[in-house]
Formats: sequence, C-alpha cells, structure tokens
Amino acid sequence: MKKQIEMMAAPTAMQPGGYVLAAYADHTVPATPQVQLEAERATGRGFRVTLRWPCATAVRQVDDNPTLFPDACALLVPVADDSQWITMGAPGKPVQGVLWRADRQELYRMHAEGLGTMQRQAPPLGWTVVPEWRQGFWQVVLQLPCWPELERAGRVGVAVWQGAQRERAGLKSVSTDWVGLS
Repeated sequence: MKKQIEMMAAPTAMQPGGYVLAAYADHTVPATPQVQLEAERATGRGFRVTLRWPCATAVRQVDDNPTLFPDACALLVPVADDSQWITMGAPGKPVQGVLWRADRQELYRMHAEGLGTMQRQAPPLGWTVVPEWRQGFWQVVLQLPCWPELERAGRVGVAVWQGAQRERAGLKSVSTDWVGLS
C-alpha cells in the first residue's frame, strides 16, 4: 500500500501552557504539506513502514545547542477504537507510537494519554530504523515486528518535524486524520 498523506500544522491552540500559543500563533502552514507513506506487512507479523518527505536542510546533530532541533518523524496507533491522534489520546484512551529522531540511532517507543503526557521508552526487540537524507528528501524505513496494537488497529497517525524550520515538540506537521494501512 502506498499513499500520499496530506499534512497540517499541529494546532498551536491545543498545546499545553500558554507560551507556544502566544509565540507561534502564526504557525498555521505545515512545513511538510505531504508525506509519502508506504506500508507492507512483514513476513510473519508486523509491518515495514516507509515515510518520505521533502526537507531542504537536514538537521542531524544538535550538539546540546538549544537553538537547533533535529528532524524527526513518528507514527501513532490508537489503543482504543476512539483514541484521538490529534490530542495524542486521552485519559483512558491511549495511543502508542514509534518516534525516530535524526540525532539518535535508536527508535523510541511512545505511550500517551493526552497532550503533554508522552512517555518514551526503549523499543521492543527487533524494531529498527534505516534513515536516509538525499537530494532534499528524508526517507525513513521502520521495521516494526510484533506490534499487536498496530496489527489490531490497522491505522496510524503521522507526524513530521523539520528542525531547520524550528519545529519541535508540539510544533510539527501532522496527518489530517488516522491513515488506514490497507
């Protein structure tokens, strides 16, 4: 399955605290308007998911510089049928996810039950990533064996951060809805 995913700027009005809303109220145009998503079932169980998006300037290293932000992407999966991607779940209606950052070799596994609740942990055994930036595009290949929630839900939310555009945390481009993988 291959799809072109329409993206939107994550709404700043939904960010916890008041700083982002005040400082980035004009952040209404996504830095990444579209992402190409390709998903295929891996041999046995799990998925191989490839995300590809334009990124004029790759930011791989931030070297503890607070003015730099790494490029990144994430997939969210609903744990409950009515979990929301836009709010990263809600109390009692969590989402799980996988996060890749260009300044790390390893993936993160995520769990959230609403905005500002994201918890990161080591990924399950076998989850791997192969990122490549070439000629103005990132391509990130995620091997995600044995992810029961993804197998059950069959849909993902997509998020992309472009560090050169100062995107980080809640400042990102997100899919406009859940995206089915079939």
